[in-house]
Amino acid sequence: MRILLLISLLVLAGARQDSDAHLLVLKSVDPSEPVADQHLTVSVNVFNVGKSPAFDVEIDDSLWPAEGVVKVEGENTAKISKILAGSNQTHTYVIKPQVPGELNTVASKVVYKLEPEGEDAKVVHSNTLPVLKVLTQAEYDKLHTKHYKEWFTFFVLSLIPVGLPGCMFMMAQTKLAELDSASAKRK
Repeated sequence: MRILLLISLLVLAGARQDSDAHLLVLKSVDPSEPVADQHLTVSVNVFNVGKSPAFDVEIDDSLWPAEGVVKVEGENTAKISKILAGSNQTHTYVIKPQVPGELNTVASKVVYKLEPEGEDAKVVHSNTLPVLKVLTQAEYDKLHTKHYKEWFTFFVLSLIPVGLPGCMFMMAQTKLAELDSASAKRK
């Protein structure tokens, strides 16, 4: 789905005819099913789909909830001096959600200039991620295990309603065959 979003954004941006820098921002998390007390990698990809470079690019993704989220590695803000036309930059950092439940996210904010010493700044925002459901380790394991024990139990228990009548049918067929052969011998 991210690829489809990115392609549609690039197509729409490609339709622009101006020669200025134009930035598109894509925010993503990995894994998509976060687990409490496990690392969650946040990536903010900034694409320059314009015809000229963007200068003094500032990425701000600091609007995570203050409670329940701990920064583990990297910073949630970044400064990039220049992003050339047709290229991209990725900023990545790691957080750790501490409590299970819902984690609301906000779009990342990117501010950039069209000229190296220019005063006018443009602001763009990334996509907004859906509410992330932070799972406990037990919930995650329950969703992602193979459940071999449960399938074996199901197979054994399904033999009762299917296998028992089948055995009864086979015994009845055998008995009928014996009676049929016995009556054929008497004639």
